[in-house]
Amino acid sequence: MPLIHDRNSRGHTKTGWLDSFHTFSMGGFYDPKRVQHRALRVLNEDRVIPGAGFGKHDHQEMDIVTLVLSGALRHEDSLGNGSVIHPGEIQSMTAGTGITHSEMNASESEQVHFYQIWIIPDETGLSPSYQQRPIDLIATKNTLHPIACGRGSDGTVKLHSDTTLLMAGLTDGASVHYQFEPGRAGFLQVVSGLISIDGNQFKAGDGLQFESTGHCSVDAEEDATVLLFDLK
Repeated sequence: MPLIHDRNSRGHTKTGWLDSFHTFSMGGFYDPKRVQHRALRVLNEDRVIPGAGFGKHDHQEMDIVTLVLSGALRHEDSLGNGSVIHPGEIQSMTAGTGITHSEMNASESEQVHFYQIWIIPDETGLSPSYQQRPIDLIATKNTLHPIACGRGSDGTVKLHSDTTLLMAGLTDGASVHYQFEPGRAGFLQVVSGLISIDGNQFKAGDGLQFESTGHCSVDAEEDATVLLFDLK
């Protein structure tokens, strides 16, 4: 059985405008056993009130992936990019040698709910860059489909590590199976719904950490969405 990251054991930051859960150590939450898993450094589930957000701030030497679940998130950066990320889209920003950006709720009336993911690149000193593209939601139906990849897979945003991020939108009763190559690790995040693995139930916010286990089999007990990281 993989290591379970119970949704209620995550770090929690709550301010007047931000409600954020941290699977791995970040900010005021520190757990020496939960600093990172292979190249996966940050896995945050954030909710931001209308009209608020993260003002201009700096990043270096990290790939930052954002997935919006509901609402809309406005992005601006020092490369001159300005866009709004909606559900069904994925954004990837390579901070590299340094980038400044902001992330604000694009709505004055609706909360934005999103996942932000930090993945450590295999090399430093990369030129900063930005990508945003739609997710092929049809391809993710009852299948673990890659949406971000360092191996050059078509239809994905580019990562700068030997990491693949897959998504599956599961209908009630569906099952998916994933086989890891020898020596690789994984992390599965339940984004929505209810699933079971090896007869154990997991809800939205739960995570499972795999360490060279060989495979992962997921059964949907109601409509669900999961993310799976295949990590070097």
